[in-house]
Amino acid sequence: MKSNRIFLLSMILSMAGCQTAPTHGTAQPASPTRSTSAPTPSAAHSTATLRDLIGEYDNHSQRYSDGAATNAAIPVPAMHQWLTATREADAMLWRLRSGDEPNAVEGRWLVRESAGTLVPYRPLTANANAAFDGKGDYKFQTTDWAPLAACTLKRGGSGFVLAVDAGACSSLLPGLGSSAALLPQRVSLSDDTLVLATVSDMARGADATTTSHRVRWFTGWDAMNGGGPKATTGKDWHLKRDLRLHSEGGRVPLQWRDGAASGYSLELARLFYKESNTEVLRLAVVEDVSGRTLSYVWANPDATRIGLNIGWLQVGLDMDVAKDRNKQ
Repeated sequence: MKSNRIFLLSMILSMAGCQTAPTHGTAQPASPTRSTSAPTPSAAHSTATLRDLIGEYDNHSQRYSDGAATNAAIPVPAMHQWLTATREADAMLWRLRSGDEPNAVEGRWLVRESAGTLVPYRPLTANANAAFDGKGDYKFQTTDWAPLAACTLKRGGSGFVLAVDAGACSSLLPGLGSSAALLPQRVSLSDDTLVLATVSDMARGADATTTSHRVRWFTGWDAMNGGGPKATTGKDWHLKRDLRLHSEGGRVPLQWRDGAASGYSLELARLFYKESNTEVLRLAVVEDVSGRTLSYVWANPDATRIGLNIGWLQVGLDMDVAKDRNKQ
């Protein structure tokens, strides 16, 4: 983790001195560039507001769909985002986690909407950082935050497409430490797809972005035969009713009734298949040791119910409607 942060800090310092970034008035709005050949999302909302961003997002589909780039010099990083409401309609908390554990890096910002712009703030106090662990009931306090006015996201063209003046923003980066790597530089929202460029994305190219889909949570049950995959008969079924995983690469280990690991996991993921030009929601059974997919089923990516029955294992999942309605 320490070496990763040192690398990010050195990258930030080098970018702060770079003069090739777009200047005010010439910044290009983010476009939904993807590592896959998936269909381009529809035009960004022209009347979208800060509240439309609220939700949880992940870019699993961008990284693992058929056709995703796997031999790039710098691969697309894992990106998970939580955009949480506060008591004020014009403010939200934006938490970003980039990279795979245990080397993931996190950025935490509060964003306020003002005259069509989004102004980021960095946390100054323990109270500000504690707000990210709350349930949307944080009340904005000016003493908790420092505004980063030079990194204000401004609309560029039609739709919910915003970008910073990269030249002005770069002057603030050295003072922000490693968290500056995840400071938003360009963002666009189209339906439930969030396209984002952060400072760290510049290492992959001037137009590099992450493309994330809004997470939908599912809950349900599984029943495993005590004989495992080779079971042919028997009534030793281990039933669990506490499954919970999300639609964008969510994974949960399967357990026997005593809580012991079974050696298998379930993964639920939206994926795009290039040859058939098809996007699906796939529920897969994965062998933990090898990472091999033993079996899977798929449904429409907007499906609210999915299940499988492969003899020794049965699973049923339903979308958590209350969770989705709140978009938290």
